[in-house]
Amino acid sequence: MVKVTLVHAKWCNVCPTAIKLWHDLKSKYDFEYEEVDVDLPEGQALAAKYSIHGVPTTIIDGKVEFIGVPKKLKAASFVS
Repeated sequence: MVKVTLVHAKWCNVCPTAIKLWHDLKSKYDFEYEEVDVDLPEGQALAAKYSIHGVPTTIIDGKVEFIGVPKKLKAASFVS
């Protein structure tokens, strides 16, 4: 099963759009999904591991696939 991790922050203006996009896709497709706040220890660990310098960042199956809000069709192609 595909695993999607969205790294976000409470202070980020565009992160809610990315969260909504992944929630919409999760309601249509079967994939594992988690959200991680970059300001928490788990988020800091992911930022260090994947050299994340901006949010939102989407990691799919252990690889950074999107920085920013992805286009819905492109995002769906990874989980459909």
